[in-house]
Amino acid sequence: MYDQYPMYDIPQQNVIQRFFSQRWSAILLEIVMTVVITVAAGAAFDFFDPLDGARATSADVAPAAANAVEIKEFATKDPLEFIKERGKAYAEARRFAAAQAMFGWAIALAPGDAESYSWRGYVNMLGGDYLEAQLDYARLLALRPGSFDGLNALCWAHGETREFDLAAEYCQQALREARNRANYAIALENWCWLLVEKGDYAAASKYCRFALEYAPEYEEVHALAHYNMGRVLLAQGRTAETLAHFQAALRLGSSYSKMYLEIGKICDTLNYHGCARASRQSYRRLAGSVEQAQG
Repeated sequence: MYDQYPMYDIPQQNVIQRFFSQRWSAILLEIVMTVVITVAAGAAFDFFDPLDGARATSADVAPAAANAVEIKEFATKDPLEFIKERGKAYAEARRFAAAQAMFGWAIALAPGDAESYSWRGYVNMLGGDYLEAQLDYARLLALRPGSFDGLNALCWAHGETREFDLAAEYCQQALREARNRANYAIALENWCWLLVEKGDYAAASKYCRFALEYAPEYEEVHALAHYNMGRVLLAQGRTAETLAHFQAALRLGSSYSKMYLEIGKICDTLNYHGCARASRQSYRRLAGSVEQAQG
């Protein structure tokens, strides 16, 4: 859905290419204009963020003086870095349309900036646009071959589109490229999740238990491991144990909204109404704006 965002206001010719064809005075002028336009774009998204469903009243909008201070501060920063900072702030606020637009702008300014592709891919993943995420992470890998983030994300993205063989290849590469405890924990849980998605519950049981025992200090990863272990136990008919894992997942919490949606549906089916209610509340908090955009 995010590829519907109007991009006609971004120059078709690479801005960087145009920089080097101009005099230094013209370059400076273009940087200043980028500063002003970017700040204005951020203010516009604060007023009206159509795809995210966010609506701000006049009481919520910073006064003009604050914008002037921001422009002055921006004048001391690199334009590309400023745009990326804005994109990251929107992503953290789950304002996906605004974040996607900012990282799209960053990519137009610097097509070789791998971080912008990584962040836009992440935004698309959280927003459920897995096909666009696949394109962004493939570009990241082209720029940074062997990138753990790219490999792990492509395992997830292709798993969501049920391309299991391709997803498995990326998962295995991510496990090989994990260079620290945190990355290995993330890749291990992703592999556990993919096995559950494939319906290979015997293998999933082994790796999900391993994911639960490994690096419990990473709560986001641990929450997802509990969620997937619960799905394995449900498939094995062990419903009481399933609920215990789901409750642990809800207690620890995750940014993966689909986890809450699935837990809510399963708990409803099993007549665990407290679990279902808590899951629905968390899902609405994380995915409500995306739901509105898709409705």
